[in-house]
Amino acid sequence: MGENQNRNTGNNPVAVMNQFPPAAQPEVMRAAEKDEHYISHLCDACYNAFRHAFGTRLAVAYQSQTKLAGRVLYYLLTTGAGLQTLGEEYCDISQVAVSTQLPASPARRLLLVFYHTVLPYVLDRLSSRAAARGMMLANQSLYEESLPNNNPSTSMQRDSSTNDHVSYSQQSQASRMPSSIQDPSIIEMSYQSLQTNNTYSARRVRESVSMQRFHSAWVLGLQHWSLILPSVKEAFLLLFRANLMLFYFDGIYYHLAKRAAGIRYIFMGKATQQRPRYQLLGVFLLIQLCIVGGDWLRRSILQPVATSMRSRSLDPSFTTTGAQGVVVLDEDGNRILEKSLSKEQSEWSFTDKGVDMEISPSKCPLCLSPRQHPTATSCGHVFCWTCIVEWCNEKPECPLCRSPVSHSDLVCVYHADF
Repeated sequence: MGENQNRNTGNNPVAVMNQFPPAAQPEVMRAAEKDEHYISHLCDACYNAFRHAFGTRLAVAYQSQTKLAGRVLYYLLTTGAGLQTLGEEYCDISQVAVSTQLPASPARRLLLVFYHTVLPYVLDRLSSRAAARGMMLANQSLYEESLPNNNPSTSMQRDSSTNDHVSYSQQSQASRMPSSIQDPSIIEMSYQSLQTNNTYSARRVRESVSMQRFHSAWVLGLQHWSLILPSVKEAFLLLFRANLMLFYFDGIYYHLAKRAAGIRYIFMGKATQQRPRYQLLGVFLLIQLCIVGGDWLRRSILQPVATSMRSRSLDPSFTTTGAQGVVVLDEDGNRILEKSLSKEQSEWSFTDKGVDMEISPSKCPLCLSPRQHPTATSCGHVFCWTCIVEWCNEKPECPLCRSPVSHSDLVCVYHADF
């Protein structure tokens, strides 16, 4: 009886896989660290090979592409081929599909490689291209608005004259219609054809209008993408932290790519009596996410509301009559007079001026010292030459607005009055 049960278990691959326990958090994290260590060596080897083949200049220009090639090559030779990675082999863990509890299929493994390597690179490149394209479109729209010929009244008059000319030409053609087509059957056929043409033209007009709306929405999104990009990056960072928090609690998905592909780990080594868990780290990360979310809520929603309420309270037009806005009262419950409001407003303006005097616009926002060799970025912010160059070496983006900035975009401003 026991031999038959063992024989049936051996013939059932799902039962065989169910004999192995799920991998614990330390094993998954150790395997990921080992993989990153070997990937860094492979990326350095790819970079050196590319540099020896095409020169240092092209190697520096295509450094991100060579890094991507190293990562893709590592995962294709291991996960794509249905083998364990070096980190997984070191920790005695293996990948299985969540739905079938069996080793992942080739399509699922290739999807995991794409999510883990190619997709982040493509999203980063598309976002940087969209930000650059949006800045170019914004500058182009400002230039077109500054032109003297861009007058809406002139364009409306030109459109009305064109419509009048078209209607007059149609009426003249109708008046010149020969008398030979006064037959009712011919008139009915021409009316049906005209109705068909009108329906077709109306459908074409609707399609063109929808395409114009889509194009205008696309252009508007590109123009504002540089402003939305920091918020999008912050949202992705919160998403990664939330995934890490869930991993500390359940220990299934350490990467978002594996969560999207539906692949988890099983432990194939010797079972130990005590396998540590990281639920306490998940609690700490949950507290951190709550604090970060509260800070984002305060900065994005509560601060603008408080600013608008303060501006309305300082405006005399909102304090004289209660129907126009918020009535401001003193400690005794009496309405504040315009004189006291003007005094308070002058105090606010004085403090604002004092702040502006403390933070001089001639100082660099990075080192807080007078700018040495002022250098402007493509987004218009000015820093010291050494400060912005060292910043771009670490992060190719503006320190203030997070717009994409490269070394070729930096412009030294020598004859400036600031």
